[in-house]
Amino acid sequence: MWPLDPAYPEVSPSQIDGKEYDYIVVGGGTAGCCIASRLSEDPNVSVLVLEKGHVKDNFVSRVPLMSQNFWMGDPLQAKRRFTEPMGKVNNRRNGIWTAEGLGGASRINGMLMTRGMPGGYNEWAEKYGLDDWSWDRVEPYFRKSENATLAHGSDAKHRGHDGPIEIRQASSPPFKWTSYLERAAAQIGLPVHKDYNDPSAPAMGLFTTDMAIDRTGKRASTYRTFLPASVAQARKSHLTICTGAVVSRLDIDTESSPANNLLVKGVYIRPVDGTKNGTQKAVGDSIYVKARREVIISSGTICTPQILLLSGIGPAEQLARFDIPLVKELPVGAALQDHCSAAIMLELPKSETLTMLESIWGLWNILLWVFRGTGLMSVSATPRSIFFRTSSLDSTTLKPDTSLDASLDPKSASNIPDAEIMIQPVSSFERHVPGYSLITLYPTLVQPFSRGKIELASRDPLANPKIYHPMLEDPRDLVTFRKAIRFTMRLAEEFALKTGYPFPATLTFAPGVNLDILGEWEKTAPNVDIETGKGDAPVGYTFASKADESAKAATSTSTIVSEVEATKATAKRSKINKTWRDVSDAEIDDYVKRVGMGSMHVASTCPMAKDETEGKGVVDQQLKVFGTRNLRIADASVFPKVPSCHTMAPTIMVAERCADFVKAAWRGVAVE
Repeated sequence: MWPLDPAYPEVSPSQIDGKEYDYIVVGGGTAGCCIASRLSEDPNVSVLVLEKGHVKDNFVSRVPLMSQNFWMGDPLQAKRRFTEPMGKVNNRRNGIWTAEGLGGASRINGMLMTRGMPGGYNEWAEKYGLDDWSWDRVEPYFRKSENATLAHGSDAKHRGHDGPIEIRQASSPPFKWTSYLERAAAQIGLPVHKDYNDPSAPAMGLFTTDMAIDRTGKRASTYRTFLPASVAQARKSHLTICTGAVVSRLDIDTESSPANNLLVKGVYIRPVDGTKNGTQKAVGDSIYVKARREVIISSGTICTPQILLLSGIGPAEQLARFDIPLVKELPVGAALQDHCSAAIMLELPKSETLTMLESIWGLWNILLWVFRGTGLMSVSATPRSIFFRTSSLDSTTLKPDTSLDASLDPKSASNIPDAEIMIQPVSSFERHVPGYSLITLYPTLVQPFSRGKIELASRDPLANPKIYHPMLEDPRDLVTFRKAIRFTMRLAEEFALKTGYPFPATLTFAPGVNLDILGEWEKTAPNVDIETGKGDAPVGYTFASKADESAKAATSTSTIVSEVEATKATAKRSKINKTWRDVSDAEIDDYVKRVGMGSMHVASTCPMAKDETEGKGVVDQQLKVFGTRNLRIADASVFPKVPSCHTMAPTIMVAERCADFVKAAWRGVAVE
């Protein structure tokens, strides 16, 4: 706990056994903290939050840059779940990260508060029939949660000024590349704009990113903004925060409530014992708490569907495999989406990247943060980002066509960006690349066609479900990725050779570039046990385990052989590296399959739909699970389609709306 804060009033599961609450919020993560805070504004209702992790507020969790280092483990309560082997990317496994602790992923993510273009939400209304989720309906809820302190938006009408989350942008970092990269973007034809969250901003361009960081330079997680110790203490008479608890299933009345109007009477939970090696186990007998009004599940894209499935809500065939009685058949877990990225990296002088923090400058920047709340430790690792549509790129020059105003209209669904280039002054490979100081131009698919799924692996609520990551499952995504990567290489060349940047900027990792170096880096990949996460690998490692090697050899021998031969062949020609003009589609495909990964933006496993007749939705527009009267879901799992942005702001928007839906439903109802 931070030394100057009051003690946080966490309670244990045993302390709530048999009690009854008006509202039970399952999951105290990014959305759950917001919902619990808003509902508990009313002192006349009782609210219970159930969170698997704990508060563990500490130095590491507060320093913005340091808290993005998932590999620091226990101080951040970072949790990695491995996917099943991804067939389209050499049977590799992706590591999906979150944090199991109050505040959830908002404790470890990049803190980027991007709303997404208005056209994306208009598409939700137009394409999916979700009229209540058009831009005009959701925009007030983005403003509601924020307090924009950034200079260009401090008095702007499209920004919020009274919300709990302070939003700011980094002051000019001590790197020269920032202005030269902006020059490169402008020379290629991209608009350069300060505010991606301005609803009148162009639909494409290079933007300075907004960060959830308070005025003292501390990470503004939803725990620290919506449920800090001061709020939890002030409301502890009617707000209970139970940590170290996992929900094993919902108690659904299938006897006295109508079949299509099911009542959730409460939840069964188990204590969670965190052992020294970081693993968890459920201990003791189930504990039961009653819900007087509603249960809101906010356990995230992976665990929310798991809880529903364990409770008998989901595909009948899957539930039958685990002898779970079917309560309500819905497509739970069936439409997993994620943004996917493949790092393109240039080598710059050490003083121009975050590698400089490995020297005495690291200590200096820590001191700057401690005493002034400034310096490199006080910002996100992604100070700039580019959003664009690959369909706008000229086939010869790869310059975007921005000649027509209509092509930049942010409210049109036809202008939704399908690609982003995150700009990060550090290596963004899944594990360390020793000996290089790198800046990453990180092309990312933000409107993928591919769909994956979540399935149960066990009836144990602490067992990781099976995650079938959808990376490149739909061939249309590879077509988009090729253009996005080629455009990124085009931008890198413009920056390095045509802007006057005063230092060498060598394209070091890219398709058709230094494949001998990439091959050597791949050889250092150690093995790790997928089930336990143990092995001689760094915690961030995501390749296949020893147990999977035999299966991998059987299914992908030709791929392995071709990669080995490619490495041998390119060792001699690595000095003749490819450019965006002559790199082949096959070389881009090979590169993506070797280094591509998910982007921590998993979504849509319990999607919203206008009604349940088409069998594609799990919740309605009020976020109620179809066929239930008092069960709602509020997290990224309800997105009908993953937005073209980083998902923290849209997730909080959903939480804000959910809290208002609940309040409206019970307005005027006397508390028993």
